[in-house]
Amino acid sequence: MKHHQVFLLACKHWLNDLRSSEKRLLIAATLLAALSMSMISSFSDRLSRTMEYRASELIAGDLTVFSTRALSDEYIQYAQSLGLNTSTALGFSTMAYANEQLQLIRVRSVEDNYPLKGFNQVANGFYAQASTETQLVKLAPALGKVWAEERILQKLNAKLGDTIEIGNAEFVVDKVLQQDADRSGSLFSPFGRLLMNYGDVAKTGVVNEGSRIWYKQYYTGSEDALAQFVSWLKPQLNKADKLAGVEDSQNNVGNALKKAQQYLSLASLISVLLAAVAIALCAKRYSERHYNTAALLRCLGASSAQVRNIFIYKLLFTAILGAVIGAILGFVLHFALLETVADILPKDLMPARILPVLISLVCAALVLMLVALAPILNLNQVSPVRVLRRELAPQSVKANVFFVLAVVIMLALAFLLSGSIILSVVFVVGLAMLLLVYGVLSSVLLKGLMKIQGFFPSFIQVGLSQLDRHQYYARSQVAAFAFIFTSVALIWLVRGDLFDDWQKQVPADTPNHFAINILPDKKDEFARSLLEKGLAASDFYPMVRGRLTHINNVNVDDLYPEDDAPNALKRELNLTWSAQLTKDETLSEGTWFDEQSITENAISIESELARRLKLSLGDNITFNIAGSDIVTKVKNFRNVKWENFRPNFYVVFADGVINDFHHTYINSFYLPATESRWLIDMNQQFKAVTIIEIDQILKQVREILTQTSVAVEAILALVLICAMVLMFATLLSTLSLRKHEAALFRTFGASKKMIRARIRSEYVTLALVASVLAIASFESISFALYVFIFDVSWLPHWSLWVGIPTLALISILVSGFWANRDVLNASPRQLLQDIS
Repeated sequence: MKHHQVFLLACKHWLNDLRSSEKRLLIAATLLAALSMSMISSFSDRLSRTMEYRASELIAGDLTVFSTRALSDEYIQYAQSLGLNTSTALGFSTMAYANEQLQLIRVRSVEDNYPLKGFNQVANGFYAQASTETQLVKLAPALGKVWAEERILQKLNAKLGDTIEIGNAEFVVDKVLQQDADRSGSLFSPFGRLLMNYGDVAKTGVVNEGSRIWYKQYYTGSEDALAQFVSWLKPQLNKADKLAGVEDSQNNVGNALKKAQQYLSLASLISVLLAAVAIALCAKRYSERHYNTAALLRCLGASSAQVRNIFIYKLLFTAILGAVIGAILGFVLHFALLETVADILPKDLMPARILPVLISLVCAALVLMLVALAPILNLNQVSPVRVLRRELAPQSVKANVFFVLAVVIMLALAFLLSGSIILSVVFVVGLAMLLLVYGVLSSVLLKGLMKIQGFFPSFIQVGLSQLDRHQYYARSQVAAFAFIFTSVALIWLVRGDLFDDWQKQVPADTPNHFAINILPDKKDEFARSLLEKGLAASDFYPMVRGRLTHINNVNVDDLYPEDDAPNALKRELNLTWSAQLTKDETLSEGTWFDEQSITENAISIESELARRLKLSLGDNITFNIAGSDIVTKVKNFRNVKWENFRPNFYVVFADGVINDFHHTYINSFYLPATESRWLIDMNQQFKAVTIIEIDQILKQVREILTQTSVAVEAILALVLICAMVLMFATLLSTLSLRKHEAALFRTFGASKKMIRARIRSEYVTLALVASVLAIASFESISFALYVFIFDVSWLPHWSLWVGIPTLALISILVSGFWANRDVLNASPRQLLQDIS
């Protein structure tokens, strides 16, 4: 036959195959794979981009470039040529003067279009005054006017409308600045922040050559333009220039967003793996049913290569049909999914993109081709003698290569969905190994149960006998069902434990105010005021300002040039001391302070800072505190949860080392909005104390968590659908065997009740065996996820030890009897015709 004749013959065979249940199930599995990937990818893509957009409101743009040196104008020019919106800011510290009072302030001068994202929160009066009204404005101060934080005005004894001097210029205080749109960086700067117009900087005379100034540029625009800009910008950046997005600019929000994206990708990945296993099961059954067809083609003169090409063409048609329809349906259905949760999702969702649909289409087709090609390649090895004798073809060596390629494709897809190499390897390789382990363990478990089957009830004995009679299919089904229930349990784990664990860090009573500059002689009085008010407050932490100057007697300026130095070396650090770890801290290396720690001047370093500085236990670190050098010894490294909105420190001294230095205290507490007037009395009673309000940041983080929770709940439903289809594919893979057995039983006079009882016994036993394996693998995977990926504490999930067997029994019995309804209702003659 010529090539075009082979193609036409493949088309005819493919159309005829559409009548077979195997081909329809293979198309359905491919369609489901593409549908689930397309729907989940489109949904996750829009929600993730929306969360990034909303989170970018906390840094006043999508991207920022920060530097302690003047930024190149070429950055702005090229960004504008791509259609990006840009804005520039300049910052410096200086003294403000009013009413014969001086106060050190931190000035941020911004252009008229600042902020590009988010809002500045301003007020027309002091915080908590009855007549004060808060506004969210998307503009900068007018020329000649400034917006100042309340603590600045209190130190200067100034009010709205007063004039304050900054350098050589005078400015009118127009608004009280409650929250700057750019909230990146530390919340606990000892200096108040003031916003002024960029055009007023020159007349102050403060900014001169040699002044300590920082520069910042903000960029917003389309994703494609931003990506093109970043690609161009990175090679252009000087060492002092720091490019950052939302994940880099604010620990609290960046960590929340990063974990949220991991959770979404985890659910997406599991649904894809479920669909892939369904394809593999369907493809194997499909190839087995076509051994006779391949033998007939060989008898009619077709060569081995022609037989192979015919079935590859048929597989390609199946891949195209299922993937295209599934990808389109998934894209359409993701709109229905969004509409279902529209009341909870943000109204300004990012627009849909075609990219996730195309990726889903290609990936589903590739997974089908690579997974199904393995059994399909057996067909060209079928001997024409099979027409007379039904020996099976041996496994082709090349087929194993396609299995490996399929795993590689799944690994690449996992990385595309999650963006994490560790997460991709853990799930794809880990679950692939689990399927192999399931097969071995199921065989061992079934053999062990057969030896003690006399101790079980009679219906379990019947079920064990059924499974033992068809061990190959029994192992496959046990492995598939264990995989299904493990996957569903993992997604439930994500929605339940992992989200709850993170949300516990920002409960309703999370501290929304920080009090700094609490003097030692006022600490007890301040604590009594909080106690009398009944406020939930954190401990009081002492703070000493100090600069890290030497590492192992080498000046840090020699170790790290100014452009490459970590931020911790460019500024004074907030140092503290403590006799014990806080509840949110854990030691990553070393031991906690002991009796010798005071004489050693022992310190504890935050583990990430230690990694950046390449520190080791026992290193000598020198700090300059109030003009005095203190040589310390690294005792341990700590893991710190920066996202808990509580006071945290990079460096903690042993209690007794720096206690004699001048210090103040920091404290955090939760104040209900209805009690805000109480702050007026506190300000009058503790004039030196600065109180920082972070309600807006907490609100943003909670919104991100709510959106992500809804997304995972919706995706959980999709994963359950994938699991049900895989379950049907698993049960239908043994349908011919059941028809054969039922035909024999019915021919010899067995009743429907007896056949139903045997099927029920087999499915109950199958559910219990699969549940044991699912629980064991689920606890193993959850332990790995908790400890190595999500970094949270792990405990056994006792409720799922009951929930998984219950779910297995109900789902396998219901779907099993539905899949075998023809076996139970058909006559013996019909059954014999079906298996002939």
